[in-house]
Amino acid sequence: MAFPAGGSAPELAEFVDEVLAATGTDRIDLVGHSEGTVMPQYYLKFLGGAAKVHRYVALTPLYDGSTVQNTTELLDRLGEELPIVGGIADELCGSCREFFKGSEFLTKLNAGGAAVPGIECTTIMTKYDQVVTPCTSGYLDAPNATNIVLQDVCPADFVEHVAVAFNPHVRQMVLNALDPANAQPVRC
Repeated sequence: MAFPAGGSAPELAEFVDEVLAATGTDRIDLVGHSEGTVMPQYYLKFLGGAAKVHRYVALTPLYDGSTVQNTTELLDRLGEELPIVGGIADELCGSCREFFKGSEFLTKLNAGGAAVPGIECTTIMTKYDQVVTPCTSGYLDAPNATNIVLQDVCPADFVEHVAVAFNPHVRQMVLNALDPANAQPVRC
């Protein structure tokens, strides 16, 4: 199976090995956002990463793919009607189709379940996600997974997909997931 991000998962594997060697530890923690949640999942499942990762926090993940308001159908129609326009769309985002719900890539990636056994997984989603639709695409149904919808914790936080990476409430959730023994309240 080819990885759509052009070799990023092997680069992550190499970097993790460097960190492990430099720190003398045997496992690390990972945090990913959006498309950056898929690449680590590939690393964990297919490149030996599961044995090297303790905790994995995924912000606005798309395990079940995104419908993005049926963009895949729009791209297909554009490609049929105006091949040049469809080709430009694919060239601008060559991996985008791989992240649509039902894609062959995500189907293979999630075979046997999206959660990787032995890793503490935390997913953080926002109800106002306009890229990963529905936002529950990031829900992991597994005993080693904690799923958080930001608005269940902070109902008045209307942050969307991109801003999740910079949100102070999400930052505290990430810190809590990475260091649960020293978790602090999320102050909304």
